[in-house]
Amino acid sequence: MESVLWRASPVLRDIKKNRVGGKTYNFAANYGSGGACAGDATIAATNAASGTSKSVQFAVTPGQLFSIFNVGAQEVLASENIRGAFVPVPVVKMYDGTAAFRRLFATALYGMGFGEVGQVGANAGTITQGTANTIDFVEFSLVVKLDIGSQFIVTNGALPSSNLRTLVCTVTAINGTSVTFNAAAGANETWAATDWVEIYGCRSGATPLLPVGLTGWLPTIAGRSGGTWTTYIGTSFFGVDRSVFPDRLAGNYVVRNTAGSEKYVDCIVRAVKAVRNAGGNPQWLVINPDDYNKVITEVNAQTTYFQQTDMGKAKGKSNEFVRGLNNMKYAFNTSWVDKVYDDPFCPRFTAYIIDEETIEFAMLTNGDTPVNDGISANNPGVQAVNGVSTPDVKNTYAFIFDDYITVQPGSLASSGPVSQVILQLYGSFALRAPGKNAVINFVS
Repeated sequence: MESVLWRASPVLRDIKKNRVGGKTYNFAANYGSGGACAGDATIAATNAASGTSKSVQFAVTPGQLFSIFNVGAQEVLASENIRGAFVPVPVVKMYDGTAAFRRLFATALYGMGFGEVGQVGANAGTITQGTANTIDFVEFSLVVKLDIGSQFIVTNGALPSSNLRTLVCTVTAINGTSVTFNAAAGANETWAATDWVEIYGCRSGATPLLPVGLTGWLPTIAGRSGGTWTTYIGTSFFGVDRSVFPDRLAGNYVVRNTAGSEKYVDCIVRAVKAVRNAGGNPQWLVINPDDYNKVITEVNAQTTYFQQTDMGKAKGKSNEFVRGLNNMKYAFNTSWVDKVYDDPFCPRFTAYIIDEETIEFAMLTNGDTPVNDGISANNPGVQAVNGVSTPDVKNTYAFIFDDYITVQPGSLASSGPVSQVILQLYGSFALRAPGKNAVINFVS
């Protein structure tokens, strides 16, 4: 059986994962040291008396994520050998459950914990309840977070934490970037362009349930200006008021100069410079594949091609042409960004320069095994269906097996007993020094 599912997030796989304990994961950040230094000792002393060292403590609460499937006794027995099925049913269901787990985990990596798919944008308008609707999400980075059967709901406001509307929508078909869904019975809704599409079941009121990802740690809300931004950045983030120094406590923000027709590649170098100036060691560039393609186009436009006509033994194929790039690095003086990830889950027109030593996933459960799909680094490919490790649902019930799987009795079905398999995750993304990282807004 071949898998035709989409590629998983390479960034999620490569983020280091550390086991922690406790109700919260606490770490401190020093964001200010000025004031008590002057040419006049009395002035320095006066300033020192009021205190000049500025430190905060982030108290990061763990998010949670579950992927659940049921396996009936008849399914297990009927598919135990090749005469009954190409692949045993528990293996297929474990593969699909793990793929869904990875998809929502990657969605969380680029979200604020609410299961954000993206904003409504050009799809603003009336959604008809109780029937099928089709909208074009335009960007693959939104569609990749959905699948057949996915359920989503839309906010009634411009923040992911805004109140939710009421219609729960279930995806029934995906064709390119067009998504067809059935809206539950209720009242018709008129969605605004700034409303957010969110995976259903990822929040409790205004509290996010998923781990808070890069969009929370390095926010771009409202282009970091205006009333919406002021309200957002002034809201406590894991116990910290980041409004006192956003660049240090919420990361550097680099906006492409569209009026000056700044190239994407030049904007990226500016972001590398910003991280270097901030004291970070820029090592990763995380970028959407479509934006990566834009960079390739820019670079190729400045490339001179030539043909080797007679190189003797050094000559390869008589005629050879390669379009594109397979290795890309960004430098600013002695700083080198040598790991470039084109991640399909990264939002379009957004990119990140990451200091690898500052980012981690602090976990209570095993977060390594379920995201390890056997694909190394940024290489292409998807895991084989029979490549997942499947618990013995026929002979074993287990509570937190391998630190992330629980197998328990399910509800009795007309066809017989059922086992329920739960993949569970408790943990948090943490950017211990936000100011040593940068988020880039290429501006659509």
